[in-house]
Amino acid sequence: MTKRELDQKAAIMTVIRYLGDIPPGTRCSAVFFDSERIRREKEFYMKLYSDSGVQDPEVLRAMVAANVPEDPYWLVSLKAGDGISQDATRLHRVDDRTGKILNEPT
Repeated sequence: MTKRELDQKAAIMTVIRYLGDIPPGTRCSAVFFDSERIRREKEFYMKLYSDSGVQDPEVLRAMVAANVPEDPYWLVSLKAGDGISQDATRLHRVDDRTGKILNEPT
């Protein structure tokens, strides 16, 4: 098992411990956001906010900064595996360096 795979499992376990009671059959996955993916995520939010009518560059930067972490992180997804539950997929960010849950976007 590679270090990245171990880090991925650690990020998933961090979220499971954070949430506590996870039903059996819950599907878990994690995607690593490195500097390139973070750059693309920032571009996405910049375009989204611009298309929504926000034109002031300072306001755009502040809005993007409030929603996209600067440092690498894991985006962990949890989805009920029973097929019956109508709960949406839950997403949580875990800081790659500290292993701590990041605050939800504002």
